[in-house]
Order: sequence, then structure tokens, then C-alpha cells
Amino acid sequence: MRDRTKKSVKWGSAVVALLWVIVVGFDQFFGVGTFDYAASAREEQLQSMMKACKGTFKQRYECKSAILRAQGRDTFNYWGKKYLLTFAPPLFLYVAFHMWLGRVETVEEVLRRKRLAIRMEKRRQKDGRIAMEQGRQRTVSAKRRQAIQQAQQEASREDRKRPLTVMVVTQQEIFVDQMKKAIWESGYFPVQTDLRDVFLSYREIGYHIILTDTEFETPDIHPDDMNDKDFPGKVMPLDKTIKGLRERKENVRIIAMSPKFAGLQAEDYISTATNLGVDALIEKPFEFTALVELFDQLMDTGKKSASDSDSETDPDSDNA
Repeated sequence: MRDRTKKSVKWGSAVVALLWVIVVGFDQFFGVGTFDYAASAREEQLQSMMKACKGTFKQRYECKSAILRAQGRDTFNYWGKKYLLTFAPPLFLYVAFHMWLGRVETVEEVLRRKRLAIRMEKRRQKDGRIAMEQGRQRTVSAKRRQAIQQAQQEASREDRKRPLTVMVVTQQEIFVDQMKKAIWESGYFPVQTDLRDVFLSYREIGYHIILTDTEFETPDIHPDDMNDKDFPGKVMPLDKTIKGLRERKENVRIIAMSPKFAGLQAEDYISTATNLGVDALIEKPFEFTALVELFDQLMDTGKKSASDSDSETDPDSDNA
């Protein structure tokens, strides 16, 4: 029950009680006679009873005394009834209302505490999910940096140039493992990521090429966190993700891969790539040799800036 409703009921009961005391009290104590229609009849009955006392003076005295004592008891009862009729109902209303209000407030307090406990438990669970997600992201970032370092060390041992890093946005880890073996000799090293993890260590690693699927399964995220803008593992749509990648690094090359790209005419090819915000499209499945040729073409003829030209001369300069 709202506080406004409680206040209205409280003041309403007080007004009713006050009106009762005024109306009934005035009637009982100031002789309006609404409830006292038999008062005159009792007085006449008393006079007639006293006149009926006979005998000697002592007998009449004792008879009248007995009548007056009885009348005194009747008078006490009479006035007692007046007071009872005037004040008992308001007192009963007061007591009943406060007992009911106390019961209502007790129930509301129990419900409030339950709701508070539920909110606190949900908040605790949410904080736990956030902590787990942050820990997962730190682990993923550390593994990516470690994989890049190992690839650079391996290239150094083989007397190769440092490989160009390729972000592969897909949920198929086996595909990335196969791709890693196939494109290593060509100077590229793939790093697998899910759609929600694309920005982890993005600037630090300095990707040269991004290869992304166009369709993804819904990640395993709690329903309460799906629409939470502050949740660290929130997934953005692919178009917004690509836009964010461009904003963080303008000269990155982005390729979209999908079976739906089969047989696209030139006009449809350009339209699809423009709508997705990518530099090139490739049909799945594909040969890794064709993918490497596409990588080479983009690194040679893709959009260039001053920093991009330097990066092609020295690939390490793009790892800022």
C-alpha cells in the first residue's frame, strides 16, 4: 500500500471518529433526545413508584431509599451507556485501524526485505558475472599477446620477417588452426577471435588484415546482461563492429567471407562490400592459396595512408 493511501485512510478514520463523537455526544449529553426518547417515561415511573410507598414513616423512608438506590444504579448504567455509546465506537475504530495498519506494514516490510534480498542477490550475481567476464577477457588478451610473441620468435629462429597479423573473426577454431599452418609460409599469422572479443588488445597487437564471418551464433551471455550497455562482454552487430574497427585503425584491411557470396556479379559484389563496410569478399569454402593472394593484393593495393605505406616497408611499424 502506498504512503498516500495510508495517510488518506488514517485521516479518513480520524474524521469519521471525530464526527461520531460530536454528533452522538451532543445527542447524549445535551438533550436532543434522539437516543433518549424514554427519559421522561423513566422520571414519571420513578415518581409513581415513590408515591406507591405506604405504611409508617420508617416504612415509607426505607421504600423510597430502596427505590433511589436502585435509581442510582440505573443512573450509573444510564450514563455509562451514554459514554460507551459516544466513545467506544471511535476507540474501536482507532484500535482496529492501527492493528490493520500494523499488519499491513509488517507484511510490506517482509515483502520489502525479500525484494531487497532478491535485488542484492541479483546484483551479487551480476558483479560475479562481470568479474568472470573481465577475467576471461584478460586471459584471452594475454593468450593473444603470447601467441603473437611466439610467432615472432619462431619467425626470428627461421630467419624470416615478422609475420603480418590477421584477425580471424569466427567461431570455428579448427578452421583457424588449419589456416595458421597454410598461410605461415606466406608471412601471415592468424589470431582467432569471437565477435565480442574483437577489441581486446586491438591497438596493442596492431592487426594488418581482418577476416570475418558474416553470421554468428548467439554467445552464451546471461539474459540480464544482453541489454546492459555497461556489461564488458556485450556483442555489437557486425556492421557496428566493423565501423568501430575502422575508427580505431583506418588503414586496416577487412575481408568478409560467406557461402552467400558465390556467383556475385561485379555490381552486387561492390554493393555488398559497401553495405558491410569491408574491402573485399571471398566465397566459402575457399583454398588458402586464394586467400593468401587476396591478402597480398590488399596489402599492395589497399587503401593507403602515410602510416600504411611505412607499415608495408616495415610491418612492425603498424604494431603500435
